Amino acid sequence: MLQILKRRLRTLDQRFYYVCLVWALLLPNVVLYWTSSSPYPQSIINLFLPLGIYMAFFAIFKKPGRGLMWTIPLILINAFQLVLLTIFSGSVIAVDMILNLFTSNSDEAGELLSGIILPIAGVLSVYGLATALAIRSIKMRSELSLKTRRVLTASGLIIATVMIILAFRRSPELEGYKLRNEVYPLSVFNNMRIALGKLQEVASYEQTSADFSYNATSERSGDLEEIYIFVLGETSRAYSWELYGYPRATNPRLMRRREQMSVFTDVITQSNTTYKSVPILLSPADAHHAEDLPKVKGLLTAMREAGFYTIYLSNQPENRSFVDFFAMQANQHHRIKQELYEGVSLLDRQPIYDTDMLPYVDRALAAGHRKLFIVLHSYGAHFSYKDRYPRMQAHFLDDQAERASVGERKRLINGYDNAIRLTDLLLDSLMTKLEAKTNASTALFYISDHGEDVYDDERERILHSSPSLSYYQLHIPALFWASPAYKQHFPERVESARGNAFKPVSSNVTFHTLLDMAGVRTSYRSDSLSLLRPELSVGPRVYLNDRYECVKLDELGLQEEDRTMWRRMRLAPFWRE
Repeated sequence: MLQILKRRLRTLDQRFYYVCLVWALLLPNVVLYWTSSSPYPQSIINLFLPLGIYMAFFAIFKKPGRGLMWTIPLILINAFQLVLLTIFSGSVIAVDMILNLFTSNSDEAGELLSGIILPIAGVLSVYGLATALAIRSIKMRSELSLKTRRVLTASGLIIATVMIILAFRRSPELEGYKLRNEVYPLSVFNNMRIALGKLQEVASYEQTSADFSYNATSERSGDLEEIYIFVLGETSRAYSWELYGYPRATNPRLMRRREQMSVFTDVITQSNTTYKSVPILLSPADAHHAEDLPKVKGLLTAMREAGFYTIYLSNQPENRSFVDFFAMQANQHHRIKQELYEGVSLLDRQPIYDTDMLPYVDRALAAGHRKLFIVLHSYGAHFSYKDRYPRMQAHFLDDQAERASVGERKRLINGYDNAIRLTDLLLDSLMTKLEAKTNASTALFYISDHGEDVYDDERERILHSSPSLSYYQLHIPALFWASPAYKQHFPERVESARGNAFKPVSSNVTFHTLLDMAGVRTSYRSDSLSLLRPELSVGPRVYLNDRYECVKLDELGLQEEDRTMWRRMRLAPFWRE
């Protein structure tokens, strides 16, 4: 069989290799053409403009295989892009995905890669074959004739020119269309440029924020003992919470506390990636003011200025982002996995879960601080879901998904729901600890940074951080709990929280709500963005897109499946009827 194949290859001339190699480079564009939801004219340009350029490029070489060797960097990008398309259908390599290459730790990356081994193997096979064909082309004695190369060059340039003219034609389908943002691989190169700028902002953060101050003060008596906890959730979507109508028992403990809490039913995130969503929660630099992020310090700085002793506990790895800087602005900063693994061999290490932060909370509560503010940054329901909770606490069994695939959906859902149950346990445990501090005014606020897709409909979407959004990534849980002492001292805050439970808000209310909850006064606090104020008024909701542009929700291109879920969950409509 192998000998037959070799003889067949010897009979093929350079035109065969030319066609194969052009299509090898064009493959991501072909897949994007069929999977993208872009208007038809945009899809045509996105496919045929690169085709024309590749045709002209390969026609430069007498042996097309030499052309492929010049495009090895692009082949690597293509391979990444094709693997990505198996996770995020119709999406190109985005700014956030590039940033994730620099901010994800090895454990997190390993969990994801283990779930997509088959797509990676398939893509490597495709480009391995393309490389073999290129080598065969180079070794052949025959060459493309000058006449053939001229015809191919002219054809390619004509196709590319027509597409460029079409791109600049005025039409409703091409409104706002920019080649650098939409045409692969130009869009990826542009995203790399933006990502590099963001990495430079992080690298210079200590200098750009050095002189910043909230000039924060406390509105309350120094004699009042106050303890406040902020639990920062990870990858938890409102849809999968029993508190929000989910039919499975994912919040058994919180359901028993339902009357003690204000559950905010219509909260959406301003970003579906941790890199951007957490700074929005921990600072005034929201989607409207994203450019301020390198200049401001985080929530913990404001709390310290107002007299609070601050502690940041995290079950997340360091990711070399603004989040790390904000965490280090606390009086105490603990990465529990790093601390608990210190001095322990790899063979002896046990899994670390969000509930392992509870002993740190116990020590903080026992320290006797009269003004105490604690942040717990959980790992929540981040993939791999089955690793987010102890096996003995698995409630929904058959939860050991081997990879992220549609065929594993049942196991993935069971694992995801079990992870939500661990968050339920964490929150209930914290409330119990605060209840024991009967002489103190105590309260707790929880919100997730963003949601998650888990193969929820025929689109077969999974995970988060995709440039194209879904309801499941946007709608997030948020709740407020207050002790009897807090209710006695600040009844108007508690009543306002209940009154605001059904109002449509975005995740940027978190920073202002936490300052208001703790009675911290600063010019950066906006009471119209506090869930604890009757004057809450957030205006039209917006989103910080992949290129750090503030976009109205009705301009995000959410699909009918998402609008159907919006109505089903009784969220405030945002689209133009």
